[in-house]
Amino acid sequence: MKRTLVIVAILVFAVSLTAIANEGVEKSSAVPTFKKEAVEANLLKGVESANFGLRTSAAAMLGDIKSSQAVIPLMRMLRTESDERARVVAALALFKIGDPVGIYAVKMTGQLDDNARVKKLCKLFNVVFEQNQGQN
Repeated sequence: MKRTLVIVAILVFAVSLTAIANEGVEKSSAVPTFKKEAVEANLLKGVESANFGLRTSAAAMLGDIKSSQAVIPLMRMLRTESDERARVVAALALFKIGDPVGIYAVKMTGQLDDNARVKKLCKLFNVVFEQNQGQN
């Protein structure tokens, strides 16, 4: 009984100290902050990686954040990648960014690419882009 009482007293003391220690801490300070420039720079390095998964994931994320700095690397990826999946990801990222130079590259790929799947999807991206332009 005495032992149980000591353990309970220690636990109450520990909980009290924790509550007192956390009393002045703002909850917002625990939220991580990201600098877009740093994230963008790391993703641009990722597009140049030898790792296929990293390259394609970085390309997709650059499209999601609409990085205007990524247009040239993504156009290079669209033109030089041997894997059709990577070229499709690059085309989709360029479509999402919406830069006129990147859209033109997607349009030309839709007309001139040797791969039927890449050609078809690039044409589709271009059609959707033109439809969205007409609505604005």
